[in-house]
Amino acid sequence: MSPLFILFAIPFLLALLIALTPQTTARRLKIYAFILSLIPLIYFFVVEPNSEVKIPWFPNLGVNFHLSFDSLSQIFVGLVLLIVPVAIASVASDKMEHSHTFYFLVFLLEGLLIGLFTSRDLAFFTLFWEATLIPLYFIIAQWGKHHPQRTALKFLIYMIAGSALMIAAVLALYFAGGQTFDMDRLRQVAENVPQAKWIFAIFLLAFAVKTPLFPFHAWLPDTYCNAPTPGTILLSALLSKAGIYGLLRIAMPFFPNMMQAAAPYLVPLAIFGVLYGSFAAWMQKDYKRLIAYSSFAHVNFILAALFAWSAMATTGGIYQALNHGITIASLFLVAGWLEQRIGTTAFGPVHGLAQFMPYLAWVALVFVLSSVALPSTNSFVGELLILLGLFKQNPWAAAVLATAVIWAVVYMLRWMQKIFFEKPSFYQEKWRDLGLKEFSIALPLIAIIFWLGIYPAPVLKQAEAATAEIEVKS
Repeated sequence: MSPLFILFAIPFLLALLIALTPQTTARRLKIYAFILSLIPLIYFFVVEPNSEVKIPWFPNLGVNFHLSFDSLSQIFVGLVLLIVPVAIASVASDKMEHSHTFYFLVFLLEGLLIGLFTSRDLAFFTLFWEATLIPLYFIIAQWGKHHPQRTALKFLIYMIAGSALMIAAVLALYFAGGQTFDMDRLRQVAENVPQAKWIFAIFLLAFAVKTPLFPFHAWLPDTYCNAPTPGTILLSALLSKAGIYGLLRIAMPFFPNMMQAAAPYLVPLAIFGVLYGSFAAWMQKDYKRLIAYSSFAHVNFILAALFAWSAMATTGGIYQALNHGITIASLFLVAGWLEQRIGTTAFGPVHGLAQFMPYLAWVALVFVLSSVALPSTNSFVGELLILLGLFKQNPWAAAVLATAVIWAVVYMLRWMQKIFFEKPSFYQEKWRDLGLKEFSIALPLIAIIFWLGIYPAPVLKQAEAATAEIEVKS
């Protein structure tokens, strides 16, 4: 059996295993689920590059269960396998109700995302694209806060509205492209089929909503803030990458000339999204909402790189997609730990916490410095490549985008100042500092942040190979 197929199947087996686990305490179940989540991460290193699985599904209709593990897939699948244990570790286990169902949904989502990021059959890509919404909807609705059902419904409506026509576009491409869903074959003919412009526009809309690109972001602030901390980590670090991956896997290689023609309109939208997200983050009085707008700004930074149609910017965008997933998950992890201790995500009620929780303050500062792209951290390399690549295409656009780096420093350090470094509040007994278990989660993330910042060559090589596969040329 192919190692790639085993990697795809493991999360579904773990979901079943969790569902069959006898009733136990929420804390023990969290530890059990966390240990299980490390299995696919370890097995990831067994799967050989460029391995593939191709099983006829409906051969008369040209549908095949076709998975491929190329350079682009490796980066995004690796991110999924890294973030899922972080999301599980962020669970407040003593407060989690219906834990079995929650971990079942997390592993189900992991399997669906692996399928999405490795699928080379457009029918299965569409299936996984839509199916990822199901576990996220229930995670938000069941364990969210502040009208969770309404938040989950709003999220689902936006996602479905964005991709409602995608099935029609897939079918149009299927019939016009020789009645095949094979993405490698469709890539050769997609831009020449009848109604190609409409098909391209529909795919672009679906990817823009899920990432999201400005102005399709109205679902994001409430969803990120009202979802439980592990749900927010999964949404910000992984779901947004589905839209970016869709651009890299379908929009750019299927419709290269149309992407280049649309670039003068798409790049300004993405840059405006970066600036809008930065200003919105600066104005927030809730640090979880601040991080949510920060995430929005950073994914639009990545989109500006992809829309620029530059090999250097695209490589930087792919690398930065990985970096963003790691950094934003780390920030929401710290935000969750902070909320558990002080009982609020608002600025004002408590401050000066560095005096009482110095380890938490230092860990938060490292993740903040990663977010603002301090040299030697992971984000610096990606943002530098993006700005250099965009500068070659449009110096003025690069100059405007570069100001976002300054704004990121302003709003992220404002969070650190308000919460950790102003005059201390009166001490409360529940304000405990980070313990050994929390350090065991934070320290690997810190190590990855500095490794990717100091020695980015191995991952950059993968990103460059992915750019070459997409055939982006400066």
